[in-house]
Amino acid sequence: MIFAGEFEHRIDPQGRISVPARFRTAFEEGIVLSKAFDPCINVYTQAEWEQVAAEMASQPTNRGISRRLNRLTFAGAYPSQLDRSGRVLIPPQLREYAGLGENIVLVGAGSLMEIWDRSAWDQESEIIDAQAAEIAEAAIGSTHAAAETGGNGR
Repeated sequence: MIFAGEFEHRIDPQGRISVPARFRTAFEEGIVLSKAFDPCINVYTQAEWEQVAAEMASQPTNRGISRRLNRLTFAGAYPSQLDRSGRVLIPPQLREYAGLGENIVLVGAGSLMEIWDRSAWDQESEIIDAQAAEIAEAAIGSTHAAAETGGNGR
């Protein structure tokens, strides 16, 4: 499933959020919440999480940066299930990490969703809008460069 769109929600007093109805079937096998590299929470389907975990596990453990990335990824990951109402509990550690207040935004990010604090998302969205052309040019340029070199950057 491709996750797209922005959905404004509130965190309830128990720390739960409601997953948009059209995405709930994607999480029937489970949902994994984890620390993102930005000040937000990544939301993975079970299948996508298994792909991410396999990729991370293949990194060499003799490199300090790989070990730290694994710690960031796995220590900050919380497998869960949606309840009957399509809600998921966001652990306090993740709410604190992402600086989540009561008002949040679920953001589609392709193969995953992200949970942002409303004000943090407003700031990020402004940056994205202001730099859209540069972001696209850099991303497309790196994709073309990889294709021209066979994906190895040489």
